[in-house]
Amino acid sequence: MEQWNNVELTNMSKKSYTLNHAYDGAEKLNKENDQASSNGNDTTSDPQPGDRDLLQPGSDVRPKVESDDVESLLRRLYGITISEVKEIIAYDDRNFFVKEDSNVKNPLIVTHCQNGYVLKILNSLDSKKENFVDAQNQLLLFLGKHSVKCPRPIPNASGKYYSVERLNGNSNVVRLLEFIPGEIFHQVPATKHLLFRSGEYLARLDRALKNFTHEAYETHKTLWMLQSVPELRQFLYVVKDQERRLICEEVIDLFESKILSLLPTLEHQIIHGDYNEQNIIVEKAANQSDYHVTGVIDFGDTSKSPLLFEVGIALTYMMLQANDLATGGVFLAGYNSINPISSSDLGHLKYCVAARLVQSLVMGLYTHTLHPTNDYLLVTQEQGWTLLQTLWRDSLTEVDELWATTGHQYLTQSNK
Repeated sequence: MEQWNNVELTNMSKKSYTLNHAYDGAEKLNKENDQASSNGNDTTSDPQPGDRDLLQPGSDVRPKVESDDVESLLRRLYGITISEVKEIIAYDDRNFFVKEDSNVKNPLIVTHCQNGYVLKILNSLDSKKENFVDAQNQLLLFLGKHSVKCPRPIPNASGKYYSVERLNGNSNVVRLLEFIPGEIFHQVPATKHLLFRSGEYLARLDRALKNFTHEAYETHKTLWMLQSVPELRQFLYVVKDQERRLICEEVIDLFESKILSLLPTLEHQIIHGDYNEQNIIVEKAANQSDYHVTGVIDFGDTSKSPLLFEVGIALTYMMLQANDLATGGVFLAGYNSINPISSSDLGHLKYCVAARLVQSLVMGLYTHTLHPTNDYLLVTQEQGWTLLQTLWRDSLTEVDELWATTGHQYLTQSNK
């Protein structure tokens, strides 16, 4: 199997076609699940807040897509004649890496990306939130103007950054983004240098995001936001081990009482929400031994949330990748050097880490029951349970001091 940003790719086809310049307009669709569709980036269809915006037990929202659908969408919406297309294993969406046939003239894309594109077909739940899709596109365009390397959205034949398409009985949002080449964090050693640089980069990203607003973020809600941790109780049946389920229940209860009770007092802004080892692009530094961060991908979990949650989510994945609870202090030192964290927020981070671990572990198990052949859903299971048990049972009272000590040692003993 080939890989893209350390995500396994399934080769679907390598074909060439005669380009048909008679592009048919996107079909006007009536969206399922109580929302009328639109074809473009107008922002009139606001999502209604409430439980119907969240994944419900028993729901399978993954798009039902065939290879012919992908080829037809690319040609009709973007004028792309395929030379190569591969599926990127994803969570609830369907994503495809695409290379266009350079021998066929395409009048629809003005500035071609030689590295290829990623066709994103959103799951049926997120496809109901067209205003949020527009928000993501506008956010990417905003960051591109502020020197943040991230995927650039590509307008379709109608000049819009997304469309809603009827695919095998469902209505799904379809977008095309530039492919960002490079290695990712997961593919290289998780050195202290890289952990520190990753913290610095996220801090700079958050400072840029602080100046971005979009009305969709005022009502947007998903099960992957830390605010939704209490909703995990209805999915705990997938955790068969009684000791592990007990830890999950304890984490949810304490996070709800200690952190969610403070929501009105916490600093809120737009956050990336999923700064993990699969979404961070890196390259070798000038010395050819260390790596530094050059970009970030996957903005599907962006939300207006406490900045504390951004740091807690990222901290979780950094420690999972390093397989070491203590190294979280190095990442925090990097973040704090650019965007200082208050002492009170530092004291809350351990509960955010535990909550994110429970989120990832429980939802990974749940989604795997729906798609048992997709082992990507279990990528954090073994290390995740170990880290959660270590943090919750052995280190909860000492972890603040551990992170402070580790960060201080790195700052005083290295040249970064």
